[in-house]
Order: sequence, then structure tokens, then C-alpha cells
Amino acid sequence: MLTWDEVPPEVRERITYLVRDFAAVSVAGRVTETARLAVEHASAEHPGDAATALLDGRRLSATGAAWANGVLANALDFDDGHRLTKGHPGANVIPAALAASEAAHADEGQLLVAIAVGYEVAIRAGIDLHARSGEYHASGAWGAVGAAVAAARLLGCDADATRHALGLAEYHAPIAPIMRSVADPAMTKDACGWGAFLGVSAALLARRGFTSAGSSFVERDRSTRADRWHLLDVYVKKFPCCRWAHPAIEAALELRNEARLAPEQIARVGVRTFGAAAAIARGIPATTEEAQYSLVWPVAVALAHGGFEVEHVLPPAFDDPLARRLGELVTVEVDPALESEFPARRRSAVTIETNDGARFESGLMEAPGEPDDPRWPEIVDAKAETYADEGLFAPAGPLPASSL
Repeated sequence: MLTWDEVPPEVRERITYLVRDFAAVSVAGRVTETARLAVEHASAEHPGDAATALLDGRRLSATGAAWANGVLANALDFDDGHRLTKGHPGANVIPAALAASEAAHADEGQLLVAIAVGYEVAIRAGIDLHARSGEYHASGAWGAVGAAVAAARLLGCDADATRHALGLAEYHAPIAPIMRSVADPAMTKDACGWGAFLGVSAALLARRGFTSAGSSFVERDRSTRADRWHLLDVYVKKFPCCRWAHPAIEAALELRNEARLAPEQIARVGVRTFGAAAAIARGIPATTEEAQYSLVWPVAVALAHGGFEVEHVLPPAFDDPLARRLGELVTVEVDPALESEFPARRRSAVTIETNDGARFESGLMEAPGEPDDPRWPEIVDAKAETYADEGLFAPAGPLPASSL
């Protein structure tokens, strides 16, 4: 069985950063109503003393903790992602692994290698699902498979039980038609809590002897050569919102800084982008989820205030008159060339016209934090220093040491 010392050094380094990023976004997400409701539901319906809720330190069953922490990690859409899966592996895999490791009293090395294996399986399952399905499924639909493998490993499942755990997770995974949640933003989001919950449930059931139908993913994956670690292609987020908005936010910030534009000078803002980003070109948000699934709002806030932070996806920010005025000036168009690149590449460009007729154009921008971005570690470090190290606010209970 693979040990942490046998994992390649570059993969070990990447996993360490991803766990740190998970800790940061989990602390940041504590301010959301979504996370509060999730942990209260877990306390009521899945009580226990096996694992920790990262919202406030309360104790829950392993399945309850996996659910609550999966919702928490994705509550701000600030968590890691993968381009070809079009979703979030970490918020499925890490909550499941943390809950299972606490329940099994696993050590840090066992936890980290389980997370690495879980990421790898989740990403491969996501690529496979999207290759054979015409419908765009949210992360829980494939993240559950990686979560199950990570949990089964930590809970001591043998090869046969692990096979059944994986099969159970694949069979019962949520359909989660994510574009419905994009079109009508709500707390449903990426179904990461369900993926983590199902992963741990599948592993616990399989350990008891509960069997599953064979996994079609496993049968197909056996013929795929694993010549590299897919988790090296995971991106991290600089901004707490849908990844599709990030290239335009970065382009807007670059223009604002280079041209030294004051918000009052701006008369028009044009965004050239791909179809999925244009689908979230809604105006002023009324909820946290609408703010996260918006292209117009973060671009407007970035131009108004020189950044887009957690405070800007929380309701008090939605009354900001400066950002609201700029939001009304933003128009979005789909560029067929940029659409043809999606999802392997996601690029956008921004044009700003000022009151005196001057025109400023950005180049095509990709989101910061892409796998090959040299700033990748800096983005994680900045998030951790802001949230995980100093704390967004004092938690009622400490995070497990292994998660920091």
C-alpha cells in the first residue's frame, strides 16, 4: 500500500498547499448562513462524537462532519478546482478524509496519502463522467468517488471492501445538474457536502459488508495509463466566486491599476469572454450565492475598490452605491474563439471607456492560480495568512492540527 514517503516530492508539496488552502477557505466560510444551516442539520440528524465540525468545533458523527465540512469548504466558492472536471475535488475529498481519519485515529501521514489518492481518483472520475455525459454535473457527482476511496483507505477497508465503497459512491452519487444552480443561485451549489457525506457513508457501509454493483468508472479506468498525477493540475482561487469570473476580475484590476482609473471616471465596461462566464452575467446580487455566481458584480466591485474579497459576497456589501453604479455599466459578449477553448482554457478581456472618451483595453487574461501560475503558492499563503493563521473570527473550537 502506498505510503506518504513514496508519494513524489512535488505531489507531497502540492497536497500540503491544498490542505492549507482548504483550512483557509473553511475558516473564511464560517460567516455564511449556508455553513451554519449545514452544521445545525448535521447536529440534529447525524449526531455523534467521531469527528469535528470545522465551523465551531462541535462533535459529530463521521458522516455528519463530512457533510457539514463539505458544505463549509464550498460555501464561498473559494475552494480549489480542476479545469477538465469543471469542479471542486478538495471540498469533497478533504472533509471525507478528515472525518474518517478522526474516526479511525489515523496519523498525519495516513491522512495525507489518503487525501492524495482521493484527489487522484476524484479528478479521474470527473474527467470520465464529463467525457461520457452530455449534462454538466456538479462536483458531488464525481467527488463522491474520490471521497469514498480516501475514507475507505483510512477506515481500514480491504481491497474488496474498497471496491464496493467506490461502487456504492458511484451508484448513489447525486446527479447535481450544476447549471440549474448557476442559473438560479441557491445553497445547492456544487453538492460538495453530499459528495463528502456519500463517500464516508459508502466506506462505512462497505466495511460492514454492504455490497455494490460493479463500478463502470473502474472498468473504464483500468485501460487508462496513469503516467502522471492529475492533482498537479488543480488550481486555487484568489477570489471568492465562480472561477469563470476570475479572468475578467483580473483583467479589470490590471486596467484599473495601469491606467490609474478612478471609479468616477468610468463610463462603460465591456467584457469579452466565453459562454459559461456570460451565463453568469447577472447584475446586482441579493444573496451570497448570487454574488458568487456573478460576473458583473465582482468586476464592478474590483473597479470600485481595487479588489474582490469575502466581505463583498456578504449582504452588507450589496448596498454599496459605487459598485452598484459600475455594475450597471458592464456589458458582456461571447467571443467564439474564447468559447472554443473552454474548458481547457478560460480567458477574458476587459475594455473600459471613460467619461472623456478615452478607451483602455486589457489583453486576454487567465485566472490567477492556474496550475502553471508561478503565483500559485503565494495565493495559498495569502489566504492562509488572512484566514487560517489569524482567523476570520475566533472559533468556538480549534481546527484539528492535521488540517492546518
